[in-house]
Amino acid sequence: MDEFNRLLDTIRKLRAPDGCPWDRVQTHDSLKPYLLEETYEALDALDKKDLPLFQEELGDLLLQIVLHSVIAEEENNFTFADVARAIADKMIRRHPHVFADTKVSGQDEIWQNWEQIKKTEKSQQSAQSILDSVPRSLPALFRAEKVQKKAARVGFDFTETRSVLEKIKEEIAEYEEATPEKLLDEFGDILFSLVNLARKLDLDAESALRQSTNKFESRFRQIEKKLRQQKKDFKDCSAAELDKYWNEAKQN
Repeated sequence: MDEFNRLLDTIRKLRAPDGCPWDRVQTHDSLKPYLLEETYEALDALDKKDLPLFQEELGDLLLQIVLHSVIAEEENNFTFADVARAIADKMIRRHPHVFADTKVSGQDEIWQNWEQIKKTEKSQQSAQSILDSVPRSLPALFRAEKVQKKAARVGFDFTETRSVLEKIKEEIAEYEEATPEKLLDEFGDILFSLVNLARKLDLDAESALRQSTNKFESRFRQIEKKLRQQKKDFKDCSAAELDKYWNEAKQN
């Protein structure tokens, strides 16, 4: 707790009249990009399996949380202690199988209980749909997965992975028959179905795409390096040459 208090005191000092000019003028709105940026940097460190860097990035993410809490404290809205207390209370309330006498048969029942308990909470009482809690600002693949998981928890889901594969084939067929004005819609349906397949396979679609993009980037950089060594440009190469370089990069 001493380190938490030291961090809080540090941020309060930065926000004080004799503190840092940059920190003093920040608001909840001005800090929004940094909250998102620090989250992605923490994920990147985790993907790299660089734990010292991950520790540092978690600190940067915590800084954003504390900054928002101190700003709220200055405006007499809430404090960091309120934030910590609320999430601790929520975790205890939503885990009666751990902190109370509720018995569960497995993860499915845990999720059912979670959704039922959530409906009783004040913040959820005005919700018209179980999907209301999924932010529209989430990255598209991540949001698709969250929406699908929410629907699955109430039983709206494919029972077998094979059915998802058939749905993907169906969506591809519809894409192939689509008019130009329908292409975007049908392509989106294919992506949504692929996310569904990842979910059924217990894979994270966002991580899978990030990994494939990183793999492409690594191979592309190898090709760039080879072309620099040969004093050539992409426009100087035939499709067959580029395909050869790509296959060499894959082998590396």
